[in-house]
Amino acid sequence: MIARDNGFQETVGIVDDLDRSGHRLAAALGFVELYRREVPAAALTLLGIEQDVSGQELLLSHPTSPRGHIRLLSLQDQSHGIMRDGAQAWDTGALFDVNVRALESIDSLHQAMGRNGFVAPAPITSFDFDPVSVREVLERDGDGLCFALMERVTPPLTGFENVAGPASWVFNATQIVSDFSVARRFFVEQLGWQVVQEASWMHSDGHNCMGLPIGLARDILVTVGVYQAHGLMEGSVEIIQFDCEGLDFSADGPPMRGWAALRFPVSSLADFQSRAERGGCEIIGPVQMEWAPHGKCLAVAAITPWGVRLEACESLVR
Repeated sequence: MIARDNGFQETVGIVDDLDRSGHRLAAALGFVELYRREVPAAALTLLGIEQDVSGQELLLSHPTSPRGHIRLLSLQDQSHGIMRDGAQAWDTGALFDVNVRALESIDSLHQAMGRNGFVAPAPITSFDFDPVSVREVLERDGDGLCFALMERVTPPLTGFENVAGPASWVFNATQIVSDFSVARRFFVEQLGWQVVQEASWMHSDGHNCMGLPIGLARDILVTVGVYQAHGLMEGSVEIIQFDCEGLDFSADGPPMRGWAALRFPVSSLADFQSRAERGGCEIIGPVQMEWAPHGKCLAVAAITPWGVRLEACESLVR
């Protein structure tokens, strides 16, 4: 049984070619295919997609982890473009990236992503996110799927001793917001989640993994917060605000390609929906859905004012 009220179980992405994307991610990350099938009508409803659209879905999993899955959808109608098309890292709205840890070598993992159609806006960069020091690089493909690869430098990474392969499961997801205090209030005060980490900094030497021009990055304040129901860096969400003007992509969403949603198992759907509504979210549902391989559930989608879709699922399996 998957853990409830403990962060997201999986990320949902929309791609052009299911076979090609699944193969590339499996080759680069070492993930394995769990199954594929037609996308349930209820899942399309949660994504706000018309019911006359059909598609296939593929579930990818880290071979040694029961969580942090990647669910890819390919729809019959692919004429809608890409979410955050043309966006820079500091532009706001919709899901920006998902995070995996480089367990063996971030250099080797970066090369593997490059061989499989991903490009980075900046080289691998070292920086401090108090109290840890990391190396990080962003990777984005032609479907708009963006991954942040992170390698812990200090203190030594613990809890992953028995996790095999070049990369970990997906453990965090990032969104760029225009008002940090509003987004923080939603996750901490409305949803009742705990703070994992919070920090602010400027890139004193200008070097950064986001692609900010070096001459400007020295003077741009970056404010970061990570939140999860129990204060764990497992299925957590991250919000970032850059103290500079950017474009707004909060209106982007399915059926456009890219990261479409984060899917959370919850013990009380009614409680989640009530909290999300008070936080200003648009609600779709509830709908009954077959959430393979977990069985039937009752689900809603909560769309934040900055365009991030959080799908909550309460199991009907007793």
